[in-house]
Amino acid sequence: MPRPKKGRIRTVAIVVRPDDAQVAARARRLAKWLGGRKVTVLAHSDWVARNSDLPVRSRREMMAQADMVVVLGGDGSLIGTARLSGKGSASVLGVNHGELGFLTESDQGNLHRALSNILAGNYELQRRTMLGVRVLRGKGKKRLVVGSQALNDAVVTRGTFSRPLRLSATVDGEELAGYIGDGLIVATPTGSTAYSLSAGGPVVEPAMSAILVTPISAHTLTSRPAVLSDQRIVGIQIEADCDDAVLTLDGQEWFELEGGDIVEIKKSPNQASIVTTKRFFETLHEKLHWGARGR
Repeated sequence: MPRPKKGRIRTVAIVVRPDDAQVAARARRLAKWLGGRKVTVLAHSDWVARNSDLPVRSRREMMAQADMVVVLGGDGSLIGTARLSGKGSASVLGVNHGELGFLTESDQGNLHRALSNILAGNYELQRRTMLGVRVLRGKGKKRLVVGSQALNDAVVTRGTFSRPLRLSATVDGEELAGYIGDGLIVATPTGSTAYSLSAGGPVVEPAMSAILVTPISAHTLTSRPAVLSDQRIVGIQIEADCDDAVLTLDGQEWFELEGGDIVEIKKSPNQASIVTTKRFFETLHEKLHWGARGR
């Protein structure tokens, strides 16, 4: 994958983890600091002061208008912003104010120094594959009822009842497998260290061109994770008598599915651009204690 180009950062948008007064106050201080360095700041209503003259934008508008979006929050906040990426969208920098912080950066108490380095061009810009997801419904000619995208994963799982789901999966229209269990995860390499990993899926380097299919609590020993080319289209069909399936995207969007629905998942034409100063394997060791032995 070619290295993405880094341009001069002239406009920065700031997003915060919702309902956190301390992080909102930090965003206001950051906006003042950026303004002092002749950087245009786009604000969000979650943190901007009422008497502020900063332009207020939605997250989607920020992604279209800024050079970089700074997210003060956890991985979920970063994903919720980055998954809005479209053609020519802003790059996204996450600064950890959550728990794990696998995707976000740690400023170690000195956000201004970290941002000074980034404004000076001392960072990497990583293009991350996203999934395009559609739900098709109806008999005969099916109609589109959901169209969205995900950065981490698309998950078909059971809803409120405890009985297992019956699903059938195809790859480019060819049968892959039938599944009985709690559901199925279709993940990007970025999402390989999230829900898919906890369900027994492999860790995949983010730069790889792949789509992961990971069963959740399958009721057969022959159901195993599969790694596919990201040029494939994965189809998941809900059994006709199933009335308790749901689709979740990045754990943030939720849709009820009906018997006979087909969830179609393929590589999105859009990519998320993540600003980072860390290496992938360094993060594996630091956050997941990858390869650690003994205590």
